[in-house]
This record gives sequence, structure tokens and C-alpha cells, in this order.
Amino acid sequence: MKILYVITSSDVGGAERALTNLVRFLPKYYQIKVVCLKPLGEQGKILRELGADITSLNMQGAGLGIVSKLVHEIESFKPDIVHAMLFRAIEFTRLACAGRNINLITTPHFDLSKKPLWMRWLDRSLKSIDTISTAESVSTYNYLVDIQGYPNKKTLLIGNSVEKSLFFKDNYLKSHMREKYHFAKDDVIFISVARLAAVKNPLFAAKVFLKILSTCPKAKFVFVGEGMERTVLEKFIQENKLEKQIILAGEQKNINEWLNLADVFVLVSKEESLPLALLEARQIGLPCIVSNVGDMPKLVEHGKNGFVGRPKDEILMSCFFAELYENKQLRQQMGEKSLCMAGQVKDSSQQYQQLYQQILNQ
Repeated sequence: MKILYVITSSDVGGAERALTNLVRFLPKYYQIKVVCLKPLGEQGKILRELGADITSLNMQGAGLGIVSKLVHEIESFKPDIVHAMLFRAIEFTRLACAGRNINLITTPHFDLSKKPLWMRWLDRSLKSIDTISTAESVSTYNYLVDIQGYPNKKTLLIGNSVEKSLFFKDNYLKSHMREKYHFAKDDVIFISVARLAAVKNPLFAAKVFLKILSTCPKAKFVFVGEGMERTVLEKFIQENKLEKQIILAGEQKNINEWLNLADVFVLVSKEESLPLALLEARQIGLPCIVSNVGDMPKLVEHGKNGFVGRPKDEILMSCFFAELYENKQLRQQMGEKSLCMAGQVKDSSQQYQQLYQQILNQ
């Protein structure tokens, strides 16, 4: 089976890591090629290390000429299936496949409902080119079918999943990471794993954290990720003299180790679909503080494996931070519930392999 994956970027976002995980566990007899529209990022390097044939189209600006380049890639590779992920990759690939007898699967990995009208109109106009459209979250599936008019028979829900051999609770790692990065054993560490982008709301999270420090002196906050908001966060940290309390760790490959370092996972995004980082945090057994967007309230049952609040309510969110700081027993109980819930997630790689085979058997 020959599969051509097309994705907008190969940085360290959830969609990019989901593709890496999918490719990692495909049967070795599959012939895989990955086309990335933008210059290769960290996940692109990992895909190459896994043996994938990966090509960058080095897209700049509006992406003029990308469709013809994709047509060339399709015609030269002659895939059995083309699978596109993220908005620009999906729409450019649809145009490249239009009028050709090509099996096309699309997976958004983003919340289309929050995008501009022109993007929603374009998506609606080109959706019929898909052989199958897959949604990685319930909220995305409902939006595609109910609002965008995707046909039920051609739209499937295949939720993101986490490979258990890559993400697991490890008390040795916790001790090792704390010693390596000079954290005390009794520090209570909050962690956010996400791009430092406005949509992920990192400054809001930092402001919430600041509110609890007067009564929670052993609290620390680690941001794992990189992005345009780093400068804003650095200014906030400097102005409030938080250099010892808030750590900007930047991009990291070993996310399992960083999650094991922490006591509480935080993701207070303004928009989400089904974030991979949250699934990974549950797999580690962390209690989670999240905003009520996308599928996050389905992954975090309020009061059971964490807390859910609005991504603007600093006071309520600070109460959640303080509660999990002060109550070690509650952290443990919620962490155990996260582990239990994580064990119920289906393997998306197996589901996609079955889907690929069903399409070829038609």
C-alpha cells in the first residue's frame, strides 16, 4: 500500500505529532511519503529518522504554485491513498486531486468553527472531493456534519490517541528530571505543553499562576513549547520578577520526561479540537486544568480528573490552581482517574489502517 501524507507544517504541534505517531506504527510494508508545505520542522526531522520519505515544498506567503507542486508529487509517487491534515494542506490537496480518480482522506486537527467566514466557505465548497473525511474530536465531527454539511456516510470520527509505550507514568523520571533541572522534591509543578501562541492563552495562564504565589510559595510553572508569545511571556516574567517561578523550557523532544516532572497539567486555550498534549498528560496520570473549549470538557470531567473553566476567568482558574497545589491527596485521586480514563482510548493508528484497507477493497 502506498500512502501520501500532506500536512501544512512539521513543527511540534498536536497535528504534526499525531502524524508522526501514525507513521511510526504503520506496517513496515507500507510505502510512505510525507509532503510538508512549509519548511521542515522538528517533527519532520523525527519522521526522517523513522525512515519516512519526507519532502518540503517550502511554501511562502499565500502558497502560489503549491497546487501544481502537489500534482507533481501525486503523479510521481502514484499513491493508493492521499491523506491530508490541517487547513491549507487539505484545501490545496483537494484542488490537486480534483478531477482525478484519487482516494483522498482529510483530517482537520483544528476547530473550524472559530475560523474566518472565507475559510469555512472554502472548506464547504471543496468538501465533496474527499473520499472520506475524518474528525479527530466529537466537536469537530458535529461541526463538519451539522454546520458544514459533510455527509454522514462519508464522515468518520477517529479520535486522537497516545501510544502507551511512549507516554507512561515513571516515578524515576520524576526524580531524575527534578534533580536535573534543580527543582525541590516538595515543589508543586504546573506544566503546559503547547505552542506559545495567542490561541493557546499562555499569558492568561501565567497571570492566573501569579495570583496564587503569595499563598503557594512552592509552586512552579513550566511552559514547554515555542512561539510568537514567548516575548510577551518573557516581559511578564521580568516585570513580576518570576524568573525562579516560571520556566520557559522551549521546544522539547522528550515530552514524556517533562510531563513526568510535573504534578498538574494546564491547557487554557481559547480554541481547541482534541489536543494531543492533554491525552498525553492523562496517560502520565496528571490531574488537568483546562478551558471549556473543543473536546477538553469530555477528556477532563470537572471535579474527577481535573477542573474545567472559561479561558477568561482568572479568579476561578486561580482557585483551581490553589486547590491542586494545597491538596496532595486530591492530586493523587485525580491523577488515578486520568490514568483510568486514558486506558479507555482506542488506538487511532489501528483505526486508520483499517480505514485504508476498506477504501482499497471498495
